[in-house]
Amino acid sequence: MTVPNAVLAGIRGRCPRCGKGPLFSKYLRLVQNCASCGADFSMADVGDGATVFVILIVGALVVPVAFVMQMVFHWAPWASAVLACVLTLILSLVLLPVAKGVLFTLQWTHKAGEGRVE
Repeated sequence: MTVPNAVLAGIRGRCPRCGKGPLFSKYLRLVQNCASCGADFSMADVGDGATVFVILIVGALVVPVAFVMQMVFHWAPWASAVLACVLTLILSLVLLPVAKGVLFTLQWTHKAGEGRVE
């Protein structure tokens, strides 16, 4: 059995060990065990990390688009606001599972956990 690349497995939403079993049982709910190889995913938790990355990425993409529509094409302010809201919603919904999958697979592959003072 070959070990898949953790980033590619996360993007595809697949198990970081076998690359076959699904990573999510619902839209953003991680499975406890891989259905294909039985890998235990209970120790890993990405928390809000994926959300932070998605907020920063979507903001960096949507704000310049809204400014260009407003300043270059002279759209009405309400039209720019509607475009920005729609783009924000669509990009966020598309990127959240991808970001969560990548962060989870990286965390699980490298056995990352909470920091401990020894």
